Amino acid sequence: MTLPTGLRSSTIFILIFSIYAISNLSFGHAQTETWMRYNDPRQKFTFLHPPDWNVNSTHNDNGYTEVVLVNPNSGRMKATIMFIPNDPLLVSKTGKPIVPSRALTNFEEEISSGGDYFSFNSTGQFPHKYTIQGLESASDIIDYEKIQGRPGKMLIVYAKIGDKDSIVFSYGDSKRTFYKTLSNASQIIKSLSLLNR
Repeated sequence: MTLPTGLRSSTIFILIFSIYAISNLSFGHAQTETWMRYNDPRQKFTFLHPPDWNVNSTHNDNGYTEVVLVNPNSGRMKATIMFIPNDPLLVSKTGKPIVPSRALTNFEEEISSGGDYFSFNSTGQFPHKYTIQGLESASDIIDYEKIQGRPGKMLIVYAKIGDKDSIVFSYGDSKRTFYKTLSNASQIIKSLSLLNR
């Protein structure tokens, strides 16, 4: 039996896509099997990270937590997870809830106006691709150049926790290596989960 050309092409596409999806799923699972688990001392969140990455965390009395991950084999790569209680970016002047995409835009404006960047431009890529534990989330990729003249790319994922709190994941690297190491960032995001919700 011979399939019509259109049906044959569709069948081949589905077969290739299925093989790609299964191999990616297997690779992602195998990749994280040796990773270490970070547990926030305040029991707010947990996530997996590569075992050779350096982990530094800071906390303040208001409940704010920031965890910075650095790959010692890369001079530019950095991932940050921030838990922000009573996030001011979620305070609405109209009384209506702030959607994550609006909060993310405001977050990006805060970063870009901090004085560290010569340029900081949203690409508008992947606005809903990345989510944190099924929370209302928004994501974006930024092209930036620091004042020191070092261009790079950054992924930011902003998620609302209820109406007041947020958790933000950011990952940055040089433009040359950003997409090569994005799979590590994606696996960290997938493993990130809130505790005591």
